[in-house]
Amino acid sequence: MWFSFFIYSVLTALLPGPNNILALNSSMKSGYKNSKTLLFGIYSGFTAVMILAAFFTEFILNSYSFLLDYLKYLGAVYLLYLAWSVMSGKPSELHVEKEESVSKATADFWKGFFLQFVNVKIIIYGITAFSSFIFPQFQELWIILIFALFLSLIGNSATWIWAITGERLHLFLNKHYKIINIVMGILLLYCAVSLFL
Repeated sequence: MWFSFFIYSVLTALLPGPNNILALNSSMKSGYKNSKTLLFGIYSGFTAVMILAAFFTEFILNSYSFLLDYLKYLGAVYLLYLAWSVMSGKPSELHVEKEESVSKATADFWKGFFLQFVNVKIIIYGITAFSSFIFPQFQELWIILIFALFLSLIGNSATWIWAITGERLHLFLNKHYKIINIVMGILLLYCAVSLFL
């Protein structure tokens, strides 16, 4: 089960999403150094959303414990959807325009921070991880917070990877997208099936 949790956490974090695309785009336009404030906003907001997802999921499970099975099915459906979308995905083209002026650091931080609260990908990422993998095993608050920080570390590391090697990673994925998509899709299918083992 923990192997499935790790695969789910890492693969989902590495899939393209608002954070990864924004980090890639910002690094390509302004360079990594000029993107650090935006990235810090993303990291901070991501961590806040993971903690909120833990408490939201705990509230739902404590108040409506019968929902755990439904959330597990919802998590499995989400994983199947991710597997299908990854396996059927095509390479994308990036159209990056030159940035005329560099945004102020404060604005970049808040842009990255507030993006997290409307980022459906990470909200579902957190709720699925907590309801399907973590809460069935643990209920202690300190352990739940450690998992929230762990999920944040994985998600933020993926965003950092996209920021640092985004352009090269994008070209590599475009060149070998069929093989990579099939492997990632099969691993996500394994995660979905393992929820019921």
